[in-house]
Amino acid sequence: MPAPSLTPEYVESKPEEKVSVFAVTKDHADSLSKDIATMYEAALGAGGIGQEGAEAYPDSDLFSAAGVKATLLAEERMIAVAKHNDQIVGAMVADRLSPFHIEHNSMAVRRDCRRLRIGSALVDGLKDIVDATPLTINSTELVTHSLASQAAHFQAGFRNIVGFAFCHYPSVFFVGHPESVLWVTRFQGKLVSVIKQIRSTLGRKLGNSASDVVQSIISAQAQGSIKLAEGRLSEAHLQLVAEALQHRTAYVPHAYAEIVQSILFQFEDLLDRSVKSKFFQRVDNQAAEDIDSEIDPNAQFTVDCKDGYGHSYIVYHPGFKFNGVALSDTIKALKAKDKRYILVRVPANEPEALPTIDHLRALGFVFHSYLPLYGYKLENELHQFHDIITLQWIAPQIVATNALPGETDSVIKVHGYPENLSGPLIKLIGAELRSKEQNHAGK
Repeated sequence: MPAPSLTPEYVESKPEEKVSVFAVTKDHADSLSKDIATMYEAALGAGGIGQEGAEAYPDSDLFSAAGVKATLLAEERMIAVAKHNDQIVGAMVADRLSPFHIEHNSMAVRRDCRRLRIGSALVDGLKDIVDATPLTINSTELVTHSLASQAAHFQAGFRNIVGFAFCHYPSVFFVGHPESVLWVTRFQGKLVSVIKQIRSTLGRKLGNSASDVVQSIISAQAQGSIKLAEGRLSEAHLQLVAEALQHRTAYVPHAYAEIVQSILFQFEDLLDRSVKSKFFQRVDNQAAEDIDSEIDPNAQFTVDCKDGYGHSYIVYHPGFKFNGVALSDTIKALKAKDKRYILVRVPANEPEALPTIDHLRALGFVFHSYLPLYGYKLENELHQFHDIITLQWIAPQIVATNALPGETDSVIKVHGYPENLSGPLIKLIGAELRSKEQNHAGK
């Protein structure tokens, strides 16, 4: 099955707004690259430095015509631009993380053109483009400094909050204070309505594998108990629908069970999950140390050091086996590079997630996010998804000098609606950080 693409389409906004949004393709690389780079500089400062003493915006390619042109020609990212009075006044990037995953990134509006609802037009326009794909899982970070960006995304339906990263990125918008972000997830594409229809009609427990779900759907269609509004699905689309509908278990420690349940509740019309917190026990009697020594860490996770930045990522692969020694050594090596932030992503639908998370918590990591179907792999020509649970480590000096949202001296802001999860997420992370600080002080 060929990977679906984000088909560029012209998306005209309402006439009274006088703002049009369209996706820029490689065909525009020569004609629009300079104008896009000029807009980003007008929005965020020359070279991405908005004020004296601040760090540069961490996407340097957007601030030069050559960099924008290279981005467009590579086709790994899509740039949506907004025009007002025939001038490019805003832009936002969609990073392609897999054939079925994207992330909104680098949203910016010229400083002299703000308050014209350009950000809202950008979010709506890009949403319409992505909604034309078969299925796209959009997990996006919303910067906490901009209430306008958060409000634009919330208004467009990006309101399912799945995580919060505390002081993750460089000190771009606050001198001396790293940027924090909310994580939101939205399922997009033409197949989303099909998934919802099947879930509503057939309920849950349709199967623990995609092949089981396919048989459940075919059987229901043969018996006349469901008639899809989209008609007969192609084999490729049926497999994607089944991947989303299959029952999965989320293995999370008891301390995270409530917040994970709350996150998953936002997707109850799509997903089918059980949350388990029981510790996983290996069935043999071999000592854990001996097992660790037999596990090749290079086959279990990948380290993205992010040289030149203060943050790093550790990403576990599906089918991994927990190796505490390798994980501890890797984290120690990253801290030796003066990293102030480390993010670890763990496949959440595997029992090995439990000892891994417990080990990370013992090393000072706290909750970051639970990302439904964020993980992806292609196996035997089949597209497969899995959930991800992510934990974050923030250097003690950063925690000591930056207040969480809601505290009196906080410089970052979180825009909230009554139904969102930003409050419980930040409360959990704050409690974990305070507990670790107290434990450290008591030693």
